This record gives sequence, structure tokens and C-alpha cells, in this order.
Amino acid sequence: MPHLLTETEALNKNSQNFDKLPLNKMAEVMCTENFVAAAAVQKAKKEIVKAVKLIEETYLSGSKIIFMGAGTSGRLGVLEAAECPPTFSTPKNLFTALIAGGSKAVFESVEGAEDNAAQGAKDFLKIAGKKDLLIGIASSGTTPFVLGAIKAAKKQGNKTVFITSNKTAKKAGATVTIYLNTGAEVISGSTRLKAGTAQKLVLNMLTTMAMARVGKIYKNYMVDLQAKNEKLKNRAICLIAFAANINLKDAKKYATKTNFNVKEAVVMAKLKVTQKQAKEILKKHKGFLRGALNE
Repeated sequence: MPHLLTETEALNKNSQNFDKLPLNKMAEVMCTENFVAAAAVQKAKKEIVKAVKLIEETYLSGSKIIFMGAGTSGRLGVLEAAECPPTFSTPKNLFTALIAGGSKAVFESVEGAEDNAAQGAKDFLKIAGKKDLLIGIASSGTTPFVLGAIKAAKKQGNKTVFITSNKTAKKAGATVTIYLNTGAEVISGSTRLKAGTAQKLVLNMLTTMAMARVGKIYKNYMVDLQAKNEKLKNRAICLIAFAANINLKDAKKYATKTNFNVKEAVVMAKLKVTQKQAKEILKKHKGFLRGALNE
């Protein structure tokens, strides 16, 4: 029996002879194992909260939040960074991502790129100021590209978050280590499965919770979305109707007047003010809709 280096490379006793199982049993095994990912995230709540606070502080200072990873982990970081501007109207490049092997690696495997610690450090330092936050993502906890970046970030004085499914990765010394105990994969070593699922859940939590803290969410409404297509324009109208407690016809009028700016439309509708006044009120309350509405 060969020595397995990480928790994610261990053999899963629940999926032995997976290739011989009938489809309904395969589905049962994978569904059961998927719940392990959610449970692992639940157990990491304290560390997730600490990481959210770092993101909030970084965002409010106008500094960048940089996701870094290789393979699936890197692609998940790219996805999270790409989703923030349309969802929360975050400034361009404030959330950004670096993946081992560069942009080509988003769509296909770039073999060996993850083994280059020096390149990870170089890529990070090329775009990072001293107040930027690094969020490293590596299921195995051993990816040189990510560890190299964390080491360089620590040396430069940056705060760091490390999302991993390997307990020993805490030795990397990140400011916050989010350990996701997802254990052995259904297919040994295929960390795009449970470990990747847990990573995605955590990334969703980090950005959503941080953006709620900086005023990008009102109640549970996505009030800072960028309505750049018909689907999102219709969504903006519905959000205005919900938040201002008005009908869709009136919501559409306010949406048109504000170029589908949900916050401005809601302030106009509820406070009976002009768009210019709505802008001033929101600016006074730093974009927080609750504050603007005196709630």
C-alpha cells in the first residue's frame, strides 16, 4: 500500500467498487458524500467569519481581494471574482483572480503550472499592493503555486486566507486558514468533487456576507446588480417593487428614470424625492439603503 500524502488522496471506503455499482447506487453514494461537503463548511463557520471581516476591511480600504489557485481551485476563484461586479456592482478589478498557467488554464489543463512556487509569488507580487488580501485556494494544501504566493504575501505584509481540505496546511501560516474536512473523495484524489463543492460554498459565503456588510444587499435583495440585459432589467424592476412596496408598473417607471439603478429607484419611490436627491441621500449614507430609508 503506497503512502498517501494528503487527506484528499485517501481511499473512500464508502465508494469501493464504484465502477461496478448500478446507477441508482452510484447516485446514492455520491449524494451521501455531497452532504459531507456541506457539513465541513458548517464546522468552519468561525474561520469563515474571520475571513469575511478581512474582506470587508480590504474592500472598504479600496484595496484588492485576490483569489489564487490551480486547476479546479483556480477556476473557482476566477468564477467568484467574475461574478462580483454584475452581482454587487463592485469596482473593476477590486475582486480579481490568478490561476496557475494563466487564462488558458481556465479552459484546459496546463500541466506543471501548479508546481511552480516562484511563479505563484511572482504573479501575486506583480499585481498586489501591501494592503491587498490574498485568498489562496488549494484542496490538497500542498500546491506550490499557492504556497509560494502565500509566502510572498506574508513577507510583503499582506493578510492572507487559505481555503483547504488538508489540516496540515495550517503550517503555511495564513492569517486565517479555513479547513474543510471533506475527507476522501468518491474517486480517490479527484478534489473537484467534495473538496471543490465545499470551496464553492465557502467562496459564495465570503463574498455574499462581505458585500452585505458594505451595503450591497438590502434585506435579502440584490439591490446593487448591474442590469445589462433584459433578464436583469426585469429582475431590477421586481426588486424595486418588492423593496419600495409598489406595483410593477410604477416600479418600471422608476427603473426607467434611474437607468435600472435599484437603490436610487427605491429611495425615489419611498421618500418621494428626485433622482438627484436620491443620489445625495445614498451618498450621505455610504450606499446603505437601510440608512437612506431611515430604517
